[in-house]
Amino acid sequence: MSESRGRGRGGGRGRGGSDSGRGTSPARGDSRGASRGRGQGRGDFPRGRGDRGGFRGGAPGGGGGGRGGRYKDEFETDKGAIFTPAGATLQPPSRDVEQKENSLVHGGGEISLSGLSLDDPREVTLPTRPSYGTKGRPIILRTNYFNMLTRPGAEIFRYSIEVEPKIQTKAGTTNRRKTRRLVELLIASNAQLRAAGVTTDYSKFIITAQKLPFGDQSSITIRQKFFEAEDGGPGPSSTNYQVKIIYDCTMPMQQLLDYVAGGSTSTGFEKAAMIQALNIIMTRTANEHPNIYGGGRRNKFYTYPTNMDNLNQAGCFNIGGGLIALKGFYTSVRTSTLRLLVNINVANAAFYPAIGLLGLMRLHTPNPANDGISGLEQFITRLKVSHTYIKNTKDPRATTKRVKTVQGFSHPYPKFKLDHPPLGNSRTIFFPCPELQAQGKVSVEQYFKMKWNVTLSHPNEPCINLGTKDKPVFVPPELLTVEPGQQCGRKLDGKQTQAILSFAARKPAENARRIVEQGAAMMGLSETHQNLLAFGIKVTPQMITVRGRILPPVPIQYKVGNKPKTCTTSKGSWNLRENMFCVGQRLQKWTFIKFIDNDIGPREINGFRNILAKCGMSSDNPTPGDGVTKPLRGGKRFQESDDKVIQSNLEEARKRGIKFLLVILPDKDAFIYSRVKFWAEVQYGIQTVCSVNRSFIEKGVDYAANVAHKFNLKLGGSNQTLPSDKLGNVLRDGKTMLVGMDVTHPSPGSLEESPSIAGVVASTDGRYSHWPASMRAQKSRQEMIEKLDELFGERLDHWRACNQGALPQRVIIYRDGVSEGQYVILLNDELPQIREACKKRYPGGKGPKISIIVCGKRHHTRFYPTKSEDADHLQGNPINGTVVDRGVTMEKGWDFFLQAHTAIQGTAKPTHYIVLLDENGMNADGLEELTHNLCYLYGRATKAVSLCPPAYYADLLCERGRAYLYKEFNARDNATVTSDQKFDWNRSPWLRGVHKELENTMFYI
Repeated sequence: MSESRGRGRGGGRGRGGSDSGRGTSPARGDSRGASRGRGQGRGDFPRGRGDRGGFRGGAPGGGGGGRGGRYKDEFETDKGAIFTPAGATLQPPSRDVEQKENSLVHGGGEISLSGLSLDDPREVTLPTRPSYGTKGRPIILRTNYFNMLTRPGAEIFRYSIEVEPKIQTKAGTTNRRKTRRLVELLIASNAQLRAAGVTTDYSKFIITAQKLPFGDQSSITIRQKFFEAEDGGPGPSSTNYQVKIIYDCTMPMQQLLDYVAGGSTSTGFEKAAMIQALNIIMTRTANEHPNIYGGGRRNKFYTYPTNMDNLNQAGCFNIGGGLIALKGFYTSVRTSTLRLLVNINVANAAFYPAIGLLGLMRLHTPNPANDGISGLEQFITRLKVSHTYIKNTKDPRATTKRVKTVQGFSHPYPKFKLDHPPLGNSRTIFFPCPELQAQGKVSVEQYFKMKWNVTLSHPNEPCINLGTKDKPVFVPPELLTVEPGQQCGRKLDGKQTQAILSFAARKPAENARRIVEQGAAMMGLSETHQNLLAFGIKVTPQMITVRGRILPPVPIQYKVGNKPKTCTTSKGSWNLRENMFCVGQRLQKWTFIKFIDNDIGPREINGFRNILAKCGMSSDNPTPGDGVTKPLRGGKRFQESDDKVIQSNLEEARKRGIKFLLVILPDKDAFIYSRVKFWAEVQYGIQTVCSVNRSFIEKGVDYAANVAHKFNLKLGGSNQTLPSDKLGNVLRDGKTMLVGMDVTHPSPGSLEESPSIAGVVASTDGRYSHWPASMRAQKSRQEMIEKLDELFGERLDHWRACNQGALPQRVIIYRDGVSEGQYVILLNDELPQIREACKKRYPGGKGPKISIIVCGKRHHTRFYPTKSEDADHLQGNPINGTVVDRGVTMEKGWDFFLQAHTAIQGTAKPTHYIVLLDENGMNADGLEELTHNLCYLYGRATKAVSLCPPAYYADLLCERGRAYLYKEFNARDNATVTSDQKFDWNRSPWLRGVHKELENTMFYI
């Protein structure tokens, strides 16, 4: 019903509410966002297509509709330029730090670390760094870290916050927005807190520079009335909360300094807790700025535009579908040898524009009659909106702003009967309102005219429910405005993803300048900023420098005729022309199927077969020779009719004995692609390679050769190998099994409780070019791999089958997707399962020597060349092969950063490798060189990739599992899925593995 709830009362205060595919190229971007293509070709983000037009969406129906054109960055630089701060001289890396690093290097052994995670108190034991690397050409790099200095004797004090009554959402979770507002009111009204130099995370903790005057008490309780900012002050009905502030601990900064200097720490020292407190201090300036929003994250901040007339402006870009992309900054306090550092990096995210809700609805779904409204309803549900039609009781000429949460459209609700069709608008919804109509009912349109003297301009638009299902409150959308600073937590569609990636892909010099000139100021980084000085802290505003090395290019081995041929590489790239795959396979029992009516026929297929032959493969004629043509309806949403066409044609292919299908897709349609893979690989045991129609027709020989890479790998062939002298001592004898492991989690828009996907890949011989796999679904958002003993055991069994009954003597595992706080999970939960699998298979239970290296891509470390000769001339990134193992690496432990690839767009992101276990006795040079060389063995590209292939393949494998559950992982795009539906393990179409005929193949490539 209307805002009056049918009884003539004005709306009260809001109820609160909770705050709210992978590419085919070998590119991996800077983030694991909606598109997780891995960055050989690109740096921070893959290249996106330009967008068209623009919009000014302030008012309902406000102009335009397309995306903006190419984003023009105010920091844009020339091609290949390097970052040179204005007026600054290049400072050499800290000599004191280097001397301390050298003194701390151990010749092996282990070190016990605790406090890596606030959530898991168990200790982990890591190997110490055996040495620093020396191979490669030495260089000096800038990096996006800033020195944090502390006053001698500085202490910080931590207090916990408890609130009664609890501030919760309707779902029973903590209402973060209202809790934040309450803490803001508490600090603003309490002089003692402000005098103590207080900062907070606005949720659980208060951090002060001076101890609060509690006397002999360990806590104090303060009464605080709650009111919204728009209320101007508390009213007679304001809730009076009791906020209890409890003293937790005193944190002497000297303890942390002793720790990073390699000294012993006192009892009770918790590294994670101290870093958490410092992060709260560092974000104080950004948190207190009225136009800076955290976007739901405590370490990312975005400047929200104050003028929404133009959504394509500095730091803001229209990505279409009713969303804008904003530039902001990430910040985090990190520890390294002998110093504390502040890491700042550019961040990019999608937000809702603060415009009229009706205008937003039209931007998202310009034609609801054709496009449907279920997607639109999901898009606006849970949005914070405001209205100002209610008159101010103190000043009748003024209105009062109210903030509410959108619950959806005006559907009929069983518990509250209203007179309106399935989707009501202001003229079709009627309700009793004795205040205005003694007899009968009034419409929403009549109510707003009679009660608030508001004449609606768009009464036929569906009303918005700002109440609940049990007690709906219907308001016309033209009276609502989207509140600023709301980040979109939903999965972006393909065009939006490409648009935001294009917006984000900035050259390194541009990003570095933005960090120094804008990011440092946003975070209050200076030697004189009072927010930091109050805690005895100051941060130098210049990036630090570190030493790096450029490892030499790696040669690749192909063959010509029957003889091996070694090919040189340049800038992490090489050419297959005039060369052949090391082991080319024969393509038999195959055909092609076109899900689009096009001109691809026998002539084009024969041309493709010629390319296969040039690559060293042989092929039979397809059967039938002219393929199969079955056009699909296609489209954004899940099409059951298309699914049936795909299923029936693959079933028919299976009956005809087809083993391999080339599938021509109408466009980059994730649904069609996913359903092809599900039916082919899970149900019918058919290998498939999908190609977009336009690409297959227009892109020529190089594209066809890339497709040939996939054909050969799926058939069990070997595309390229490394010369034996590049395999290193640990791989050269062919008795080492390389393993990749990963877990991927449900994305926004998935069914509730959708599973995570765990995957394990492993090499089979000394070529290190064939990587069969095992995978399974597991408990939602669980990082530890369940049943790892089974998955790992399957890989050992296949190795034994490929090596005349012998098992590997050594196992080197590259584990993707594990954060610092999860090392304990890997070592204490996963490693025992690996050892158990070995114990069951090795004679006497004596297993192989195991090394485990974590591959980190979700970090924010970037490196910037200081000399033009040390930069690539395309973007100005470090030259591929750049490795850094000192200056910003772990103060205790063994890690390094490696940028093996050349980024053709954006800022290159190195991979962070952390050694958690090494029973194989490797040294720094050996492991760094081995990892770098392996990056040239990614089988479906003629380029070095950014992530070591075992981990890369495991990541691709997990993404394939997501494809098998496309409907469940993309519930928002499926009109048959209800909003409260959960994942059903008993009815899931897939939970583990693939068809038996595809087991032990690279079906996922």
